[in-house]
Amino acid sequence: MPEYWLGCSGWAYDDWVGPFYPSGTAPGEFLERYARAFRTVEVDSSFYRPPTAFLTRRWAERTPDGFRFALKVPRDVTHATEEAPSLEALRAFLAGLSPLRSAGKLGPLVLQFPASFRAPSGRSRLERLLAEVPNDYALAVELRHGSWWVPPTRRLLEGRRAALVWSVLPATEPPAWVTAEFAYARFVGDRALTKFDRIQRDRSGDIDRWRRRFEDEARAVGTIYGYANNHFMGFGPGTVAAIALALGEPAPDLARAARAPGQRTLEPGSPADGAGREERF
Repeated sequence: MPEYWLGCSGWAYDDWVGPFYPSGTAPGEFLERYARAFRTVEVDSSFYRPPTAFLTRRWAERTPDGFRFALKVPRDVTHATEEAPSLEALRAFLAGLSPLRSAGKLGPLVLQFPASFRAPSGRSRLERLLAEVPNDYALAVELRHGSWWVPPTRRLLEGRRAALVWSVLPATEPPAWVTAEFAYARFVGDRALTKFDRIQRDRSGDIDRWRRRFEDEARAVGTIYGYANNHFMGFGPGTVAAIALALGEPAPDLARAARAPGQRTLEPGSPADGAGREERF
């Protein structure tokens, strides 16, 4: 059976202070506390601003051994209209990840393309970017337009051993292709929700459908990465807990984010008290 790595898309949300992080938590403490409850995260901020080596070194220092960061490739790469600047931006981005690689904490990189990126006009550009990312980087590709769901796309991804991102997105759903040694799923909702302090939507039917997809289509892969953003159900940490339970995985102990290092339980009445206690790292 595959090993699941489940986490949130990002960790720096002020709305999580209270329901996940303890009241008064400074933003500089968010990552360290997040990593007490989860063992992986998808970095959304790298899409907008590539992290420097100084920053990724701090991330590595503030997370436990075995923690994994999946990062979105910057939009200067995936959304650029000219090839030379996009390749230069890609190389600079990869150079900034060296501390995470050295620490053994670098998970997959994600090429996230816009819905306007279509086949066959975009195929040559996709080919160039796949070739530019060295093969020793785990790579996932998020394509958001149905024009890509054709055999040549599958062969292209298989040739690079790049995973097709299985996105739970409004109005589109990629096919259940397994094109790499791992699978990568993103639980993404619409943008209607603007407050992210609690579960606000029942998506149990969608989660169960994706559980069956994992069991039927991804049973032969070694690893399945799954990341939930706040928009899917309203509260990323609670969404990941619901996904884990549906998959029969140990539920993340969300209360760990509110405890001091080494503290086994919370004081009665603490914000996250009562969250699942089963731990897995």
